[in-house]
Amino acid sequence: MTYRSKNADPNIARKITRLYLLALTAVALLSVGGQVLVQRSLQSQLSDSKVINIAGRQRMLSQKICKTVLLLGNHPDSLNISTYLADLDDALELWSKSHQGLKNGYLDYVATPVTNSDTIAEMFAQIDPYFRAILFNTIQIRDSYKAGTPLASAANISSVNTILANERAYLQGMNQIVFQYDAEANLRVHDSQQMEMILLFCTLGVLLLEGLFIFRPAVNQIQHTIGLLIQSEQRTQRVNEELVHVNKSLEETKEALVEATSQKYQQEMSEQKLRSAYLVEGQEEERKRVARDIHDGLGQMLTALKFGIEKIGDSVTDTPTAQQNLADLRNLVSQTIAEARTISFNLMPAVLSDFGISSALKLLTAQVAANAGIHVAFKTNWNGERLEKNIEIGLYRVCQEALHNAVKYAGAKEVAVELLGKKKYIQLKIADKGRGFDYNKLVVQPHQAGPAHGISNMKARVDMMNGQINITARPGKGTQIQVKIPLNDN
Repeated sequence: MTYRSKNADPNIARKITRLYLLALTAVALLSVGGQVLVQRSLQSQLSDSKVINIAGRQRMLSQKICKTVLLLGNHPDSLNISTYLADLDDALELWSKSHQGLKNGYLDYVATPVTNSDTIAEMFAQIDPYFRAILFNTIQIRDSYKAGTPLASAANISSVNTILANERAYLQGMNQIVFQYDAEANLRVHDSQQMEMILLFCTLGVLLLEGLFIFRPAVNQIQHTIGLLIQSEQRTQRVNEELVHVNKSLEETKEALVEATSQKYQQEMSEQKLRSAYLVEGQEEERKRVARDIHDGLGQMLTALKFGIEKIGDSVTDTPTAQQNLADLRNLVSQTIAEARTISFNLMPAVLSDFGISSALKLLTAQVAANAGIHVAFKTNWNGERLEKNIEIGLYRVCQEALHNAVKYAGAKEVAVELLGKKKYIQLKIADKGRGFDYNKLVVQPHQAGPAHGISNMKARVDMMNGQINITARPGKGTQIQVKIPLNDN
């Protein structure tokens, strides 16, 4: 296929659109006009058939009127007189009403317009005297019979003769009117057919002109445009191939850069996590050493001090003041020993390293319940199997921090702690019924203790154990902390 080398007309779209709209408007007008004419023709034909039917019925009604009048004259004493009179009234009313409607151009009792040409109007004028003579004499006969006058009287006989004399002329006139109605209806149908043919030829002519002056130039322009597009597409394809090659190189470079950055980031995160783990481990070791020093050193010294006070008590004078001072001193030493044991336990409970996380949490919840005066329920299905030291310490510290927040900040009276072993992870859940808080509005203040700082510590410990922590809290609805730590497959 060859394409013209001339440039595309920039106004071709506007020109084709204008011509196309003009052609469509012409086709639409012809279609609407043809439809209007067809509908009018159909409506006229519907009225014509009804008018022809009523006009033909007029002949039958006039014959029925004459027949009924003759039956009344031939059977004056018949028992069917009332029937004859009723038939006469009905026929006379319908005949008269139809005649007037046909003559005046509108049949009101069937709501049908009547189209009367000058010829039909002239025909009605010719038969109108016959109609009036038949109508007048029939009414006289009917009224005379209803008044009791014998139908055989001279006046009635004259009326009958008048009816018979005019009935033939009326029938002939009505025949001509019916034929004229039919001829004019056929003529209108023929005119409608001619009009439809004219509209059809006009529509076909518009479509032909549309094809010659709109579609043909549009096709030529489209062919030329397609040729230009193909050339442009070929050039674009070559450029795209070059761009693909460049993009591939850039993508490889990007992937290498992303991989290097990711490796560096992962390395930094691993180093940061390792440093944090070493720091926490050092803290825990220091806690353990301090707890051991308090328990073995300070604890033993306080116990010895208590025994010394007990011995001194035997030699003190038995005065009320001296005994009271001695009792106060004993109580103070006992409280100091209990506080030292509590501090030692909080720093590093011996039960955690000796018996594992389950026993340590059980003892922790019991001590918190006793010291805070609240109800702390502990539930577990863990069989006492030992975990890695950092996991046991981490879970213990998370539970310790959560219980501390529940007592100190949430004002909870009931706390539930669950330690559940699953197939691939161990789960710790702490739920309280305290005052709760808006988690989204919680702000960590640097170097300041508080619930936000405690939550931050819990998250850091869980992250170092490669676990997941989920905190759910609403004001007035309490707080739930759920921790999942994966278990190493043996």
